[in-house]
Amino acid sequence: MIMKLEEALKAYEDCFGENYFFYMGFTKTDQEIVEEIQKCIKTGKKQKEPRYDEDKIY
Repeated sequence: MIMKLEEALKAYEDCFGENYFFYMGFTKTDQEIVEEIQKCIKTGKKQKEPRYDEDKIY
């Protein structure tokens, strides 16, 4: 199933009751984000918490 980013974000919110979080300092293509959201929904697991390096400036 091919989804647009907006549709995937809405599906994530509908499934988990919260917005998908865009990590600071980390870029993904729209397709990568859609694929991650689809995986989260399929497995029933929310996205993982970000791990930040304390010595980096984001």
